[in-house]
Amino acid sequence: MEYKDFVEYIKENAAYIAGEGGKITINHVIKNNGREMDGLVIMEKDREIAPTIYLDSFYEMYIQGENIKKIIRQIENIYRENRDNITFDVNILKNFDTIKDKIVYKIVNYKSNEKLLEQVPHKRILDLAVVFYCLLDNCGGKSATALIYNNNLKNWNVTIDDVYKAALKNTPDLLHSRISSMSALFDKCGVSVDGKEVDLKDYVPSDMYVLTNETKINGAACILYDNVLYDFAQKLGKDLYILPSSIHEVILLPKLPIFEKNELVNMVREVNTEGVAADEILSDNVYEYNRNERLITM
Repeated sequence: MEYKDFVEYIKENAAYIAGEGGKITINHVIKNNGREMDGLVIMEKDREIAPTIYLDSFYEMYIQGENIKKIIRQIENIYRENRDNITFDVNILKNFDTIKDKIVYKIVNYKSNEKLLEQVPHKRILDLAVVFYCLLDNCGGKSATALIYNNNLKNWNVTIDDVYKAALKNTPDLLHSRISSMSALFDKCGVSVDGKEVDLKDYVPSDMYVLTNETKINGAACILYDNVLYDFAQKLGKDLYILPSSIHEVILLPKLPIFEKNELVNMVREVNTEGVAADEILSDNVYEYNRNERLITM
C-alpha cells in the first residue's frame, strides 16, 4: 500500500481499540523544521484526552515486511500503556486565565518553519522564531505539552503580547537553566582505542560549556533568559560564541583568539548534517554575545 492507503487502513482497522462509542481520527500536524506527520488519536467514550501515536515509523516497518495486523496490535499496546499517563484537566485550556501560568516558549529556525509559523503566534529573533506552548504536565520524567496556535489566541481573546508576557515570566521559572562544562559531561567516560583505554574528556576543550534547561528538552531557549548569558560571560570575563547544538541545547565558548568564527560555523554545519536529527536542528549559524551591550548578534 501507498502511505495514504496505509494510514486509512490503520484508521479503519484499529477502530475497535476505541471501543463502543469511541472514535479514531487522524491528526495531520506540522512538526519542527517542516516535518509533517500523521498522528492516530484514539478517543474512548467519555474520555477527553488521548495520546497521539504517529504512524510514519509504523509505515517504515510495513514496507520492510512487517505484518500489518501485528502493527495494529503494537499500536494497541502503545495506546493502552500510555492512555492513563496524561493527568491534567483539559478544561484549563479553554480560558487564558486558567492556562497563562503554564505558557512557556521555545526557539526554532525561522526559515525552516515558515509553514508552521503561518499557524502559530511567534516573535522573530535573528534567524530564529520564538513560539509558545503550554507545559501541561512536567513530572516523573514525562511531560505533556500543547503548541499554541493562532486560533487559541482568538478563543482566549488575547494578543500575542499577552502570551509573550506570560511566557517571559514562566519559562525561566518552570524550566530552570543549567550550564555544565563539556568536559565534566564526559567525566569517567572512556573508550578503547587500539587496546588502550582513552578518556574522552581529554579530547574536549575545557572552555566549552553546554547550556540547556533541567529537562534537556527545548533548552536552547535558555539563551533568551534574563541575565543567564550576561552572568556567565561576566564570570568568564569574556564575550561569548553561541553554537546551536540543537533545539535542546547550545554550546557556549569564550571569545578567545584560538577560536575562528568561520571554523566554528563549519563545525556546526557539519554536525547538523551528520549528527543531529533533521527535526532537532536549530541553525547553521554561530551567534555572538556582547556582555557590555547584553546583545546577541549573528
